[in-house]
Amino acid sequence: MDNYQILIEKARALHGEICPGVVLGTKMSIVAMEELGMDPMKKNKDLIVYVEVDRCMTDAIQAITGCTLGHRTLKYKDYGKFIATFVDMITGKAIKVSARDDISSSPPGFWTSIEKSIKQNENNRSTPNKDDMRLTVEKLSKMPVKELLKVEEVDVEIPENDIPGFPHYISTCSICGEHVIDRKEFKIGGKIICESCANKL
Repeated sequence: MDNYQILIEKARALHGEICPGVVLGTKMSIVAMEELGMDPMKKNKDLIVYVEVDRCMTDAIQAITGCTLGHRTLKYKDYGKFIATFVDMITGKAIKVSARDDISSSPPGFWTSIEKSIKQNENNRSTPNKDDMRLTVEKLSKMPVKELLKVEEVDVEIPENDIPGFPHYISTCSICGEHVIDRKEFKIGGKIICESCANKL
């Protein structure tokens, strides 16, 4: 069994099944970690990953990298994009990986399969046909990385309040009275306000 098969099974164990997003997240993790000089077969304590979608891809990335929200090494940005940025905290090198725009500019891949599923299921919320899903998984698994993914080195500055470790700061919201750690509060009109209260203003 090659490394891809071992790692996709690891992703399946966490996510519960293999779907196009799991294939994507597995391949993203492998290529990014290799670009950073890390072994995708091993957890690396110096890795932080910023994910931009709360879907299957993210479970695969968590399974492969070992990065988690609880360890503060997996960061979630709610952008609705199949993009992940992998950062080596020691060297500062960062690799951004995204699903290539195959709808308009490359061989049919991830986005074409997602668009097809959306169109087939636009009148109901059922899951896509299992045979179609299986064929898509097989196709994406066999696709060369250069056809499936866009890989680029980027500059990323990790904010001080994103660094893993024990909290160094705590504040209290002046509206709801709840505690906020890691300098995630806002100061509005000279008052400390948590984000959920600030969103209601």
